[in-house]
Amino acid sequence: MVLLMPTLCVPSASAIPVMDLDIPYIADAEQNISIFVNITSDLPVNEVILTYVNPSNGLLNNEFMNLSSGTNTNGTWYFEIPPQKYKGTLELWILASDISGASARLPSTGSYDIELEGPEPSKPFPWNIVVIVAVLAIVLIVTELIFKPGFYRPTGRQKAQALEEEDRKKELEE
Repeated sequence: MVLLMPTLCVPSASAIPVMDLDIPYIADAEQNISIFVNITSDLPVNEVILTYVNPSNGLLNNEFMNLSSGTNTNGTWYFEIPPQKYKGTLELWILASDISGASARLPSTGSYDIELEGPEPSKPFPWNIVVIVAVLAIVLIVTELIFKPGFYRPTGRQKAQALEEEDRKKELEE
């Protein structure tokens, strides 16, 4: 009896996908930003994810890039980042993985920065300063009213008149 052992078809250890990124380093915040990455891989690329941080609100966005030309073993992947509201620094990185699960990140650590030129975010009205000034004004007015001579306490003349009145009363009693 011959015993046949099934063999698994395991892909050989392949190299991770190699990426070459084409991005602008300065862009208009109010325009779409085109991101291209050329990827070569021994095995078909399964997915390419572009991650970027919106400079307006700090939110992280994960977007799938689309194959725009070539094949999934040697092709160009594309994504268009939508317009941003304000100027700032847009941070991005790309993660590509092939069908075996091997992946590559570009850059390997950190992020690429794109300086966005455009409108400045509007600065909110400083209501806290208005409130502080109003409270100080009220405290000043109340303090003046409380400690103002003649309102709650007698003036010098009123004190002198009161003393004179006491003296007259004493003279009359004697």
